Amino acid sequence: MKKLFCILLSCLLCVAFLPLFASAETTNKSLQFNENGEFRIVIFSDIQDNEDVEESTLQLMRETLDKYTADLVIFLGDNSVDRSLDGYAKSVEAFTLPCRERNIPHAFVFGNHDTELDATPEELLDIYKQFGTMTYDADPDLYGCGNCNIPILSSDGTKTAFNLWLIDSGSANPDKETGGYDYVREDQIEWYKTTAAKLKAENGGEVVPAMLFQHIIMPEVYETLYPKLPFTAGKDYTIEGKTYFPVPFFNRHAGIILEPCSPPFVNGGEMDALLETGDVIAAFFGHDHVNDFVTDCYGIAFHNVPTVGCNAYSDAISRGSGLITLHEDDIENYDYQMIYHFDMALEEGSLLPGIEGRESTFYYKLVKFFRQKILDGFHNLFL
Repeated sequence: MKKLFCILLSCLLCVAFLPLFASAETTNKSLQFNENGEFRIVIFSDIQDNEDVEESTLQLMRETLDKYTADLVIFLGDNSVDRSLDGYAKSVEAFTLPCRERNIPHAFVFGNHDTELDATPEELLDIYKQFGTMTYDADPDLYGCGNCNIPILSSDGTKTAFNLWLIDSGSANPDKETGGYDYVREDQIEWYKTTAAKLKAENGGEVVPAMLFQHIIMPEVYETLYPKLPFTAGKDYTIEGKTYFPVPFFNRHAGIILEPCSPPFVNGGEMDALLETGDVIAAFFGHDHVNDFVTDCYGIAFHNVPTVGCNAYSDAISRGSGLITLHEDDIENYDYQMIYHFDMALEEGSLLPGIEGRESTFYYKLVKFFRQKILDGFHNLFL
């Protein structure tokens, strides 16, 4: 009996600590281009739910990952809005489950709502680590939390062929007089430049191409997309003394913009550092839930990924996720596509229509028609 008790106790301990072992294994796993020289990233942004993550959101994520084989999933901020530490942990456990069930590595950045509960970002990062995140705090002394880079090895495993930057873009600007959202700070930028230089040196003096992932878009998006007014008026669309009209030029982006972009009012110099370093070919942002555009910003592709969350403010016209396909032999010519909720709902066998009392198949057909024939059709007239 004593021997049987010891065996049972050992089994219970193994089960109890299994999540920790799984976490370490996932976190330390190296990413690598496959034998065909491809690497695919699915982006889920702005889930923005509490501990009871909507089943419709989770089902949308499951069906997306089942249809599009991903090598990595990145959660692009505002992942949870639960206001208790226990509830936040349950939320992270729920929305990472589709990845963990499929053994897909995942990483995240914080959004402006993630850190609004009574807990430190470091405590929240520890929660993500329990569920296997690849995100880590490269330098705890930096502004924010979870600033890091994740390399992708070449298909033969001999070198770093690509790099992913994950940056904490903060929450609210602590300077109440300036207001607006927070911005990437000087120490984060210096860490980025120093780390990029090390990667370059390790790569025989060749820049390692990269992509950037952060929640809040940079102020330069207004210089690229929006008409500048000849006067300064109000605060909402004034960045460092320049005021912009909040309706974009239709011929400067692909996709749709259904709300004005919401960058910080302060420009901390992040874009200047990217241009100086020359490694980032594309940057991906969330935050503005109903925008799914891409625009060229000084030679860097700016992508806004809309919300995947069915409980967040959103609409079926743009709700969905992003899919990046990298090609090792032609690294700068990556493929990007939006995976829309309405398309997934119209897939044969989809459980999305009617789930939790949501819309019918007919509704999603109408949404798809309106999006493709009306909105996209109108926009294409200007391209």
